[in-house]
Amino acid sequence: MTSPWGSLRVRLALLGFLAIYAPALLLFGVVLVTDTETATQTTTEASVVEDATTSRSAPALWTVVALGPAAAGLAWWWAGRAVRPIDRVRAVADDIQGADLSRRIALRHGPTEVVTLAASFDGMLDRLERAAETQRRLIEETSHELRVPLAILVTNAEVLLAHPDPTLDVYRQGLERSRSAAVRLKAVMDELLVDARGRARTIDRRPVDLTAIVRAVIDDTAVQATAKGTPLSVTGPPTAVCPVDEPTVRRAVRNLVDNAIRHTPAGTEVHVTVELTATEASVEVTDHGPGIPAADRSRVFERFWRADPAVPGTGLGLAIAHQVAIAHGGTLTLTSPTPTGTGTGTGSTFRLTLRR
Repeated sequence: MTSPWGSLRVRLALLGFLAIYAPALLLFGVVLVTDTETATQTTTEASVVEDATTSRSAPALWTVVALGPAAAGLAWWWAGRAVRPIDRVRAVADDIQGADLSRRIALRHGPTEVVTLAASFDGMLDRLERAAETQRRLIEETSHELRVPLAILVTNAEVLLAHPDPTLDVYRQGLERSRSAAVRLKAVMDELLVDARGRARTIDRRPVDLTAIVRAVIDDTAVQATAKGTPLSVTGPPTAVCPVDEPTVRRAVRNLVDNAIRHTPAGTEVHVTVELTATEASVEVTDHGPGIPAADRSRVFERFWRADPAVPGTGLGLAIAHQVAIAHGGTLTLTSPTPTGTGTGTGSTFRLTLRR
């Protein structure tokens, strides 16, 4: 059980009562001592002096007695006003539920320390609300994207089990469909995990060579580019050492290069440029595809959005690269000269900038 003396209001009220009542008691004591000294110093007309002393002491005594309840009430009211902002913070904290983080204290008046505390509390609620919204969207989008490959796996299994006369070729075709669905499922899960890490800003900066990362990505995608007849080229300094989170940056560059290879026409080049300054490092990936229509450029970095649904992909690559850039205090920008995205394209350039 909590002691009433642990209440800040009770302590402030007691302090206020003493501050108000103590001077009155002191004044009454001074009056009483003065009257007593006067009585002892007077040797004649004793009865008259005693009556005068009594007549002066009685009103002071009744005044002090009457002032007690008034001082207590005034001190309690003052203490209530002093702790009201704190009670407001507590009330909002009690009312907030896990499903509703929209409540705010919005304290504008009161002691500076309490107003600052309320502002910090509101800032924390803003961050929690954004995190909860991101988590909710991630769960919804994950369930949406995983539903298709899982449905393919279940349907394929049902078809094989219901087949009246399955042959080796039938099983082989079914296994190939299941493998394709499983590969897509794994790709979506990997992309979502990287996306979640980028959104959580959980990066581990270490000095790494950005040029080496880019060249490693080019080597990894060389087979894919060669199969399509797309040359890959890199320009930049021989080394570009900067403190970044190597796994996420590698994934971001890989996503940009994969995106360029998928959308550039066969026989056209994908060019990657590495730049390093005193304050930032950047990687530019340029293709010669159809470009991005002006109306769609604001949606390019949305998760699961794809400009051309016919082109294979999860719709997460550019969104993940964007989150990696933000986690590093940088940006991911798009330059696409083609205004409509129709006809002969002039390509797109994605610039990944990382703050050093």
